Amino acid sequence: MVGIPPRGVKPWLGYDSRMSSLFCRVFVAFATLAIALAGTSASATGPVRVDALEVELVSSRDGARPGEPLDLGLRIRHDPGWHTYWRNPGDSGLPTQVRLSGPEGAQIGEIRWPAPSRMFVGPLANYGFEGEIVLPIQVVVPKAAAGPVRFDAQAEWLVCREVCIPGEAKVSLTLPVARGPTAPSAHAPLFEAMARRMPAMTLDAALHRDGRSLALVFGSAELDAVTAAEFFPYPVGVVSAPAPQSLSRTASGWRLDVALAEGAAPPALLSGVLLANGRPLEVRATAVAGPAPAGTLVSVAQAPAEPPRAGGLLANLFGQGSGSISAPALASGAAGTATAASPAVTAGLLAMLGFGLLGGLILNLMPCVFPVVGLKVLGFANAGAIDRAAASAGTGWAGRRSAIAFSLGVLVSFWVLAAIVVGLRVAGESVGWGFQLQSPLFVGAMALLFVAIGLNFSGVYDIGLGLSRLGGIGGSTPGGSFATGVLAVLVATPCTAPFMGTALGYTLARPASETWLIFTSIGLGMALPYLLLGWFPRWLGWLPRPGRWMETLRQALAFPMYATAAWLAWVLAQQAGPDGVLRLLIGAVLVGLLAWLYGRYASAPRSRARHASALAGVVALVALAGLLAPLADDEVLAEGRNGFVAQAQADAQGWQPWSEAAVAATLAEGRPVFIDFTAAWCVSCQANKKLVLERRPVAETFARKGVVAMRADWTQRDPAITAALARYGRNGVPLYVVYRPGEAQPRLLPELLTTGIVLDALR
Repeated sequence: MVGIPPRGVKPWLGYDSRMSSLFCRVFVAFATLAIALAGTSASATGPVRVDALEVELVSSRDGARPGEPLDLGLRIRHDPGWHTYWRNPGDSGLPTQVRLSGPEGAQIGEIRWPAPSRMFVGPLANYGFEGEIVLPIQVVVPKAAAGPVRFDAQAEWLVCREVCIPGEAKVSLTLPVARGPTAPSAHAPLFEAMARRMPAMTLDAALHRDGRSLALVFGSAELDAVTAAEFFPYPVGVVSAPAPQSLSRTASGWRLDVALAEGAAPPALLSGVLLANGRPLEVRATAVAGPAPAGTLVSVAQAPAEPPRAGGLLANLFGQGSGSISAPALASGAAGTATAASPAVTAGLLAMLGFGLLGGLILNLMPCVFPVVGLKVLGFANAGAIDRAAASAGTGWAGRRSAIAFSLGVLVSFWVLAAIVVGLRVAGESVGWGFQLQSPLFVGAMALLFVAIGLNFSGVYDIGLGLSRLGGIGGSTPGGSFATGVLAVLVATPCTAPFMGTALGYTLARPASETWLIFTSIGLGMALPYLLLGWFPRWLGWLPRPGRWMETLRQALAFPMYATAAWLAWVLAQQAGPDGVLRLLIGAVLVGLLAWLYGRYASAPRSRARHASALAGVVALVALAGLLAPLADDEVLAEGRNGFVAQAQADAQGWQPWSEAAVAATLAEGRPVFIDFTAAWCVSCQANKKLVLERRPVAETFARKGVVAMRADWTQRDPAITAALARYGRNGVPLYVVYRPGEAQPRLLPELLTTGIVLDALR
């Protein structure tokens, strides 16, 4: 794999309620809470070797004194040529994470980051570390400590050279408690070296904007002889990491010019580390109006000269004659950000916009969206009945209003998703297509929503306000059509259509503007058939005249809604176990009770019965909230979920759990590998598994050719799988990867499989 994961591709490294909070504000009815699986391996004392580096929890002293600060740290020794990342990784990668725990009452601080180095990889630049380092964390042992104290650390990192490997380890350290002085440990020189790379003072600066550049203007008596300077910003995506930085001497101090990152807005406050003649200083720059003072150029920090690389994104995408996409070429092509106006980038963006449009069109044919398709077709038929004469002449506006409202619902939903993706990327997080379905809380809420919609179509209740007539049935209201568009996007997120995965993968390393364009193209592709049907209602001439059959079909469409709810219950079973499903089933009963109470008493005259039904509804809503709340707690449902998952894995005969180490070991034996990146909530994944991968011809071919089949299950958030998808240029499932002995690059298969596609890839 050539290249590195794009900036913002950060695997979920733990339970993070920030993502849930953001999603709640967007989708008010559905709270989403991220779930991540914590490692279960025992902590290791001493150095631990993992792939291309060695990690160890170490101390600066050989003992701990109660009540006094002590420096612990994660020691990392990289193999030659490999590196890990700083708190701001630059254009790509992700920072090392250390979660440290100690005895009860111990005070534990955060990582104190030494100044990084700027490392150039093609047109990109990263901030990170090579060689041997330690990431210090200050702790204070409780004053009451009397015996040896033990500290445990869960460390997670991404180590890169030409390939990137996510890794993790649990390490521990036990120290004696000393009442008297303690001696420096064997690692004290390493801590001292890191201390020299940490800012010893804070420098206030003025921040001026000069076109697409930012000028940091500062002055200090201690900086009279600066001959070289380099700035490393704390926030991600504000300063262009690979751009040259020029230092100038002004009349009253110094000026350092850095380039604003593509698509970034000038910040009001910018902080980071300034290396002035190799001396680290913390800078806090506040934006001020007016031009920066002129100065005399002193030095320029820039990338080393590198010969231009042949080819471009389109060549990488279509370079293999077999028709499969080279994963490394795709990843490196998607990450190429030489210049916004570069012809290769422009051509690549146009190609991705086309892929997004095609993917959105095909998304309408995926099984996720089938129930909504029927609703919308009924809506257009009914719109024609409102003004049949005008509609048959092609001039009616009932269907057109419905089509426009539906399309707006689709586009607004895709814009909201794009805003979430970009927002989380700026916050240092990463999500993939269908990410919300990795939350048991969201899956449960969606299942209950489909139950409620099914009861509405079955005639149990009518909530009015246009929402009860999703698809425009009974009036083609703009509100109902808009809501149908939103619903279509919600139910479409478990599916990834052909071409769509490549377009979404392209957004991983692109600025917010291009991400927005890609999501817009997918939304336009999805809405286009309905726009055409609304504009040309004569194309629906094959439908019978509106009549009682429409109400019959509307009631029949309730059953796909119930079926969708049943499928989501199966997904929830794999996320939350039998306890979660029981909560969902009781919740469905409460939703049915609420629907019946509303349908029975909402339009009745004011009476005791109506008031009693309202009170019962409030009680049912409170009970429903109480039932769903534990779905946000990973610990509450972990035991039942893990048992269910273990049984499911035992039933998957012939398939091994995926890991980077297992792939490398199998390839070293000269055996082919087939990797299925899947998720229980992905309808396309399940269809491919049942219709192709579990069929006898494929299984017999795997056995005959000695293919090792591995399954990477992304039903729960998994940082290793997230990182692997990014390396292949994708941010969603399904993804099918074939490694064959003797071939340097893996092959990526289409999102929709056939037996012939799989067998051809193994020939």
